[in-house]
Parts: sequence; C-alpha cells; structure tokens
Amino acid sequence: MRSSKGGRGRQAAPKTASTSVCYCDGKRELGSVEVFCSQCLRWYHGRCLKEQKDLMSYGVPFMICYSFTCKQCRHSAEEWKAKKADLTHMCVTVFATLTAEKLKSEGKLSPEIVPDDFTYLSLKEIVVPYMNNNWDLLTMIKQKKDWDQNLASALLKEKNVFIQHEEDDDLFALAEKNLSLLGPMHDFVKQIGKRQAPERENREPRELPPIEGPKTRGATKRRHAEAPVPGKKQKLAAEYTSTAAPGGALVDVPYSKDGIRYYLTERDPNVPEDPDWNAIVIPPHYHRMNLHDYVNVSTNDHAYQLQISNLTITGHEGYAMARASHGVAKGTWYFEVNFDDQPDDSHIRIGWSTCHAVLQAPVGYNKFSYGWRSKCGTKFHEAKGKKYHAGGFKKGDVLGCLIHLPVDKKTLVPPNQSSESYLPPHHKNSLLINYKSNNFFEVHEEYAQIAKNLREAPGSYIEFFHNGKSCGKAYENIYEGYYFPAVSIFHGATVTYNFGPKLKNLPEGATPIQARAEEQLYEQTLSDILYLATTDGLNLNPIPPKREVKREVKQELEETAD
Repeated sequence: MRSSKGGRGRQAAPKTASTSVCYCDGKRELGSVEVFCSQCLRWYHGRCLKEQKDLMSYGVPFMICYSFTCKQCRHSAEEWKAKKADLTHMCVTVFATLTAEKLKSEGKLSPEIVPDDFTYLSLKEIVVPYMNNNWDLLTMIKQKKDWDQNLASALLKEKNVFIQHEEDDDLFALAEKNLSLLGPMHDFVKQIGKRQAPERENREPRELPPIEGPKTRGATKRRHAEAPVPGKKQKLAAEYTSTAAPGGALVDVPYSKDGIRYYLTERDPNVPEDPDWNAIVIPPHYHRMNLHDYVNVSTNDHAYQLQISNLTITGHEGYAMARASHGVAKGTWYFEVNFDDQPDDSHIRIGWSTCHAVLQAPVGYNKFSYGWRSKCGTKFHEAKGKKYHAGGFKKGDVLGCLIHLPVDKKTLVPPNQSSESYLPPHHKNSLLINYKSNNFFEVHEEYAQIAKNLREAPGSYIEFFHNGKSCGKAYENIYEGYYFPAVSIFHGATVTYNFGPKLKNLPEGATPIQARAEEQLYEQTLSDILYLATTDGLNLNPIPPKREVKREVKQELEETAD
C-alpha cells in the first residue's frame, strides 16, 4: 500500500521530539528567546539563529504564536511566520516569563526540575503592569484603555490553561508547571479559544422522528433546506433580553457592557417640545428614565449567562453577577438572599456593588463592589480575600446584607457631598438611541478614571447576617457611591433575592430595599429638574396652547347661545 506522499509502500514515521537542542547541540535556556521547529521538533536558541537574528531584538521568551522551520529542515533558509496573539496567548507568554523570573530568583529554574507547587502571580500588581510596558512586543493588536477590565474572566474561561487561587481572586498561575514544555505545539496552547466538545459518554441515543407525509419529489431537497447549516458558528453571547416594561409591554433591552450601559426611557412630560428642533435627532433631555415601581433583578444589568426567573437566579460555569434594579447612596438598607441549591463545586457571593463593577466577575473583584463568599466565609474587596465568618454558608441558609451610608441629622443628606453623588443620575446629557422601536439612554464612562477619584465615606459600613445572626461589620469607611444589591454565582448554584417588605430577619434601624422603589421616583424627578434648571442652551419655553384656547372660546360661544 502506497503512502499519501508517494512513498513506495513505507509508512511515514511519527515525529518525536529530539533530545538535542539547537544547531550548537546545547541545552535549553529557559527565560531567554527560544523558538521551536515544527518539522524536527527541536528547540533553537535565539542567539544561534542564522537568518532570523532579529528575533533577539523583538522576540520575547516563551512565545507561542508563530511558525518556525530551521535551516536543517528547510535548506534554503530559516522560515519564520508570526501569528496573531490574542489576550489569552499573551497571558501564557507573560505568565511563563514572570514565572521563570520568579523561579530563577529562588534558584529553582531548571529544564530538568518541575516545581511541586503552582507559581501564583497578581494580575493587578505584576501581570497588568508588565503587559502595559511590553504590549507592542507581545501582540499586533492595538491596546485599548480598559483592556484589563475582563482579564480575570478571560483567564477563567481557559480552565486547562490557568488556575485561580482559592483565597485570592487576583492570583492566577499556569496550569502547566513544566515550563520546558511550553511552546506553539503544546496541547492546551492549540486548544485556546476553541469550544470543548460536549461529553458523550452518558448521552442516550437520540430517536429520530418518523417521516411524515407523502414521499413526493423534492422532499429530500426540502429537508436539506430546512436543516441547520453545518459548520455555522452559533452566537454564544446574547445582545439583549426581553422583559416587561413598567407599563406592562414586552421590551427588548440591550445588555449593559463594560464601559457602556443602557437605560429604557420614556417621554418626559415636564419638558415642552421645541418647534425648531430637528425631527431626525431627538434631544436626549426630552426623555427621562423609565423606572419600575418595585425593586427587581435588573433587566439588563446582569451577565447574560445567568438564568433569571423573577427573583431566582441560577448560574452557569464561571462567576457571573446580577444586580438589583434600584440602588442607594444614603441611609441604612437591608435585603436577604435565600441559598436554594448548591450542586457540587458551586459557590456564591453576595454583597453590594456600584454599576461600574464588572458583570463577568465575582462580587468583590475590584474597587466597585464588596462581597462575602460561601466557601470558607471569606470576604472580598479588590480581589483580595480576608477571613471573616468561619465555616461560610451553604444551601438552605438565609443571608442578610446591610449597608449604612451616614447622613447629616439636620439635612438628611450625606455630609460634604454634592447632590450629584447621592441623587440618582438623570442621564439626560447622554446619547439617546433607538433600539428595536424603543428609546434608550446609552451611557459611556471611563471606569479607570472613576476608580482613581473614589473617596471614602467616613462612618459607612457593610454588615452581613447568617440566618439572622450578625457576623460583624465586614467593611468600614467604604467608598462613596450608588450601591446596588448584588450576587455572583459560580457554576450551577441557585439563589433567590428577597428585597422585602416581608423579611425573615430585619435588623433594627434598617429599611427593606423594596421601599427604595417609591423613594427613588421622587429623587429621580428632583435629579431631572436640577439638570433642566441648571443647564444652559435648553429651550424650555412651552408652546402656546393654541388648540386649547380655540376649544375654550368655542365652548363659551355655545354657552352664550344657549
């Protein structure tokens, strides 16, 4: 039998990695620029390359996005082809480089010795600064301002590549401890970005439905036409969710994204129409926020993977967050969470979050949220875990979350704060868009800049409760802001919000968050009025009610005639 490559009956021998290294027959030099030949499966030192000596200038250790053929396999000259490196590929290179540096400083870096423990690195303190300084060497992709906002969630998706520390969400490590194996031909490197095939061992055989109808000509073609197109990629992330608007009508609301949020609007009856405005572009101040008169899970301020039914939320795979529809900036407020179901290896976090916290991450991941985890009862803020309530909590527990944002006893508003910080935002100066026949405020914000300007609120605190018993103050002097009830779920756990008014254990002096719905309606109106009254250039002069005057004159004439 002839081989496919024209050999005379000889089977091609499988490729095996060579034990020798480079043209110089030397040894591996971990931490330096090395390249891997895809033909002979040998490593080559960057300093020993013939035609590709420039790699010593623009190459980095542990590169994985390239194709290289050595001069022994390609007799004319060495061949190098760079490939596009996305965020995950870059992180593999960076983690390997920084891990090698750390092991070298400890005297443990060697191709022959595999470390026993994982080498964890801090994303915020080590990985992100390194990538900012070496971005152009790592990839051809243009660097964005907030590229690191979803870094943790991106690493969590690649479970075979990265491992997260159990106690500190900011710490990650490479799953591969043997750095000498890292290269473009590594198994997990080739699987990056690819969806894992579904498990088939326990799947029951599918019964095909009976063929109905007469076997007419063209039936086969029709069946093929109606069948789904093979190989067509399905869209994994939903762009919008369908929900009932405050008026009861079903509305498609686009999901909020990092740096961009959407709010359903309605026509503001307090703003008269300007006859001179362009009918094509509607001024945003003509509209106002369309608010529910009760507190619920936010229609679009939650991760798309979560399954939500009224106040019950079920998770899927990695951590994902869901916030409530109403937030608070002053006073003492309380809500509860019922831990309904906890499958194996599933956890939850509960707490308080501003609208700037990342949805594809757990509560307590950055400065914008404060959380409490079911596993070990650890509290989290800025991805740093600290001991709080030993033993944690589990299925069947009722968990309470209290926030206290102090106010001045005379003015009943937060001291030393402008009204913009404690009144709900009006968004009348944002972009007004039309999406699926409904109008929305589209709000763009730079979260990195907002994080730099955060200030602590003296006297404020967050306290958690376990089955009615206080666990003590978890956080004190928290940042000023507008805080929403928040939960994040890992894997398939299920929880149910209880916003009140009937709560199992309402602490003395606290108000159920459900009461916030009516209060926010008044504050929202005040926020709108302040914007309209203090903003120059808005034509707020009402149009003379000509039709109404004519109708009144007609009525007077009829009454006189009678």
